[in-house]
Amino acid sequence: MGIVNFLYEILKILLVALMAYVSYFYYKYFTRENPLPGPFPLPFIGNIYQVFRNSSLDMRKLQIKYGDLCEFYMESQRFILLGHDDLVQIVLKPNANGSFHNRVNDDTEGLIEVGILNTGLLFNNVFHDWQYHRKFFTKVMMSPSFIKQSMMVIRNVFLEMDKYWEKLGEDKVIEFNHWMKLYYFDTIFFTTTSKPANSLENYYNKLTSNEKLSSSKIIINESDLFVESVDAFVFSFVYFFFLPKIFRNFPGISKYTQYLKERICWLRNNVDNIIKTRREEISKTPMDQELKSDLLTMFLTVNTERDITERIADDLHDEPMPDKNIEANFMEVMAGGIDTGANSMCFLVNQLENNTKVKQRMIEEIELVLGKDPYSLFTLEDLSKLKYVDAVIKEASRICSVGPTIFKKNSLPEVVGGYKWSKNTHFVLNIDGAQNHKSYWKNPNLFNPDRFMDKDNPENKNQVYMWGGGLRKCPGKNLAIMELKVTLVMLYRTYDIELMKPMKERITAVRSCEELKIKLRKRKNL
Repeated sequence: MGIVNFLYEILKILLVALMAYVSYFYYKYFTRENPLPGPFPLPFIGNIYQVFRNSSLDMRKLQIKYGDLCEFYMESQRFILLGHDDLVQIVLKPNANGSFHNRVNDDTEGLIEVGILNTGLLFNNVFHDWQYHRKFFTKVMMSPSFIKQSMMVIRNVFLEMDKYWEKLGEDKVIEFNHWMKLYYFDTIFFTTTSKPANSLENYYNKLTSNEKLSSSKIIINESDLFVESVDAFVFSFVYFFFLPKIFRNFPGISKYTQYLKERICWLRNNVDNIIKTRREEISKTPMDQELKSDLLTMFLTVNTERDITERIADDLHDEPMPDKNIEANFMEVMAGGIDTGANSMCFLVNQLENNTKVKQRMIEEIELVLGKDPYSLFTLEDLSKLKYVDAVIKEASRICSVGPTIFKKNSLPEVVGGYKWSKNTHFVLNIDGAQNHKSYWKNPNLFNPDRFMDKDNPENKNQVYMWGGGLRKCPGKNLAIMELKVTLVMLYRTYDIELMKPMKERITAVRSCEELKIKLRKRKNL
C-alpha cells in the first residue's frame, strides 16, 4: 500500500511539473516579441511534424502557407523564416563587424553532442579562429595553381569513369547519382591527400562481380562506407540542430540517432588514421625533398619548418594547426566537395535532359569553343569562354539550390522585415523561396539560362546563393565551379543521355538527389 501511495505522489508531482511546463511554454508563446504567422506549436516538440517529414526539411511549404516572413518552433526554440531576397540580403550583408556572423548559439546541445560546434568553419563561433581557417582555405583553394592542378585530377578521374562506363555497355542503365558520389569522392580525396581512393574501380568491380580489386590500400574496400558516413555527417547538421533531444532519444528514432553517431565516429576514426599516416610520411621525408602540395599536407605543415603555404600565420595563430582542427577541416572539405558537387551534377543533368533546346545550345557552345573531340585537352582559359555553360549552372542552382536553407543568429539587436529583434534570435533563410520568388523572377519555374546571358536584364543582377553568402560564402567556390564545368563538358562531349525515370530528391541541410537512373550512349560523331 505504501508503494502505491509513493507512486501516486510521484505521478502527482510529474503532472504538476507537466502542467507548469505547458503553462510556461504557452505563456512565452503568447507573449513573444513580434508575433508572426506560422503553425501553432505543441509543447516539447514545437512544429516538428509540420517541418520535418520523411527525413526531409522543405521550407517552401511553410512560405507558401504563411508568407515570406513567418515563424515555426522546434521544441521551445523559435525560428524566423525569411523567404524574400530583400530579407535575405539584410542578413547576408558581408560586414565583419555585423551581428549575423554565427549560425547557431554556443550552447546548441545537439551539435555539441556530435562534436561539430566551434571547430572548422561551418559552425565555428570563435571569430578569430574562423577567420584564420577561412584565410587558409581562401588562399589555397582559390589560387590559380591549385585549381589548375585540380583540373587535371578531375579530368583523369572522369576518363577512368568513362572507361568503366564503356565496359558496362551502352544499354546498361546506371545509377548516375551513385556514380557521381564516388566520382567526386575520388577527386576530392586525391586533391586532399595526393592518394587515390579507387572508389570508382571498387564500385565497377562490385557491379561486374570482378574479384580482382585494385592493389591500392587506400579505403578500397570501404569507399561506399566512407561516402555513406559523409552523407550521415552532412545530415547530422540539421538532425542534431533542429531535432529536440527528447525526440532524438524517442523509441524507434533513437536507433537512427545512434546510427548517425556511429557513422560520424567511424568517419572521424578513419580521418584520424589518414592524418596520422600522412604525418608519419612527412616526418620520414628528407628536408631537402619537396613535399606534395595537397590540402592535408598544408594542414599538417602550416606554421612549421616544412610549411608549404607561404605562411598564413597571424598574431593569434603562429603555431601548427591542432589535430582537432585538421580533422574538422578535412571532414568539412569531404562533405562540401562530395555532396555539393555530386548533387549539383545530378540536378544539372536532370534539367538539361528535360530541356532539350537548352542542352543542344550548350553542346554547340562547348563544341565551338573546345572542339568535338571529347578527349582533347583544354585549359582554364578555354573554360572561361563557356558563358552559356556558366548560365546553365547558375539557372540549375537557382531552381534547385543544393543549399536550400541557411541558418543565422544575431549577436546584437537587429531590424529585419520592419521588426526589431532581440539578440540571439534564430533566422532561417529560405534560399529556395528567394530564388524562385515571383516578385523577382519572370516565370520562376521555367528553366531559362538566358536570364544570365544579358547583363542588362534585371534578373541577371538578382541573387543566386549557389555558394551561400556574406562572410561565410564558400571559400572553395572557384574550385567547385571549375569541377562542375569540366565534368559537364566531358560528359556532354562524350555521351548522349536518356533519363529512365523522374529524379527523386530529399531536402535537409542540402538538397540531395536520391535517385537518377540514366542510359548512356557514345555520341555518334565519336
